[in-house]
Amino acid sequence: MKIQITERLSLNEDENWRIYLHSFYNLIQVLFTEFNILKQLIGASDNIEHAMDQIQALKEALTDPQKTLSSFTELTNFKTRIFKNIDTAVMNAGDLDQFHLSQLEQSLLSLDRVVKITEEKTKEFLKLFSYKGAWVEFNNEVLTDKLKDVLLTMALHSKGRYGVCFSKEEQHENDFLFLLNIDTEHKSIMLPALFPDTIRDLVANAKKYSTPGDTITCRLQKREDVLTLTVHDNGRGIPAEEIKNVIKLGYRATNVDPQKILGQGFGLTKAYILTLENDGKMWIDSEEGRYTEITIEIPVPVPSLTKSS
Repeated sequence: MKIQITERLSLNEDENWRIYLHSFYNLIQVLFTEFNILKQLIGASDNIEHAMDQIQALKEALTDPQKTLSSFTELTNFKTRIFKNIDTAVMNAGDLDQFHLSQLEQSLLSLDRVVKITEEKTKEFLKLFSYKGAWVEFNNEVLTDKLKDVLLTMALHSKGRYGVCFSKEEQHENDFLFLLNIDTEHKSIMLPALFPDTIRDLVANAKKYSTPGDTITCRLQKREDVLTLTVHDNGRGIPAEEIKNVIKLGYRATNVDPQKILGQGFGLTKAYILTLENDGKMWIDSEEGRYTEITIEIPVPVPSLTKSS
């Protein structure tokens, strides 16, 4: 059942800010999980606690726009500072058997990728936030590679529950197959400044409500004066009577178990708000138990409203 979403959301300033930063909250939650795994493997230490304190301070700063921007500006060499504490803790941990050593290597690799993405996203956010309301030129290959990096990091964090791949030939039984088509006819594409984050949110959402082995398709194209994003999955779908509600802040469909599906339920809200801010339209096409497809169309502005990334 395909529905054009026409609801008008009434959000306060705090809710709007939380929506823009919700991907950072998710990253911080992943970091805390990885650090707790690390503590189980090598034991608690002052170095680990100090690293976690740095992450907690960042989380607390996210509640206030000025504190957030200040914290992001000061977040230089975040990865170096975090891993200085981790390396010291690992060196002081003593010998581990082969099984726990293998788990430690996987945990450190996952932490490395998540911390790297956190550091990159803060820099990206500071730059693009200053462009808010403008359109920015993005390199398509870079956009695709960054999206793949996020998906690979999610798989690593799953600790073997699933894998990801990007072609049918590579897919194993427990892999999500992501087919990413980011305007392959051109080298670059003009997007609203914060739109890449929305693409990542919708693709991650599609994975969240699907099962390993499923296929998730993402297409981003510019045709004449319209930008179109489509994200399709063959997951659990949405009950027909609830489709219009899933863009509401924090709303989850009744066929979702909140104990098994993590996150804040902000992804679709954020995508819809960004769509409205750019005079666009959103459609949700879904059938419970079969598929969901999100389509966003946004009119491309005149060149005077664009910037280079």
